[in-house]
Amino acid sequence: MPKGLDDLDRRLIRILQRDARTPFTHIGKELEQPDTTVHFRTKRLADKGIVSRFAALVQPEAMGYNAAALVRIEIGGHILPDISKDRTATFAEELAEAEHYIWVAVEEPMTIHALMIGESLEDLESKRTELSKSPDIVNVSTVPLSNVVKGWEISGRAE
Repeated sequence: MPKGLDDLDRRLIRILQRDARTPFTHIGKELEQPDTTVHFRTKRLADKGIVSRFAALVQPEAMGYNAAALVRIEIGGHILPDISKDRTATFAEELAEAEHYIWVAVEEPMTIHALMIGESLEDLESKRTELSKSPDIVNVSTVPLSNVVKGWEISGRAE
């Protein structure tokens, strides 16, 4: 268990993840704690940066996203391997700025993994094809997602 988090904090976080607008009085009843304790704990979690923000989760379809895919991007082809390593980091940052990449991670030394959302499977394929044209990329592979069981809010698929 991370330092500073007890069972009550973990249970509170799960409730806030489910619906951050739940009134403290309702949370208190569920946790069998006074609402003042819930308020204090929530504030402490936010102040410590454990809860980084309270945000709205939007149905992807409402934004026009009806398809999602996992993407694996291999960077390379540069004269010096260090150039490819540096370009991997900057390319990942560029992807992270694009709206249709909602999760981006780097696997050392020169691979990027991402979660891409789009209007349709054809849209995703078009984005993959466009990516593959970059001179920095030696390979792009995608795995379309058809049945997201948990995590729809980051996958582009509604629960």
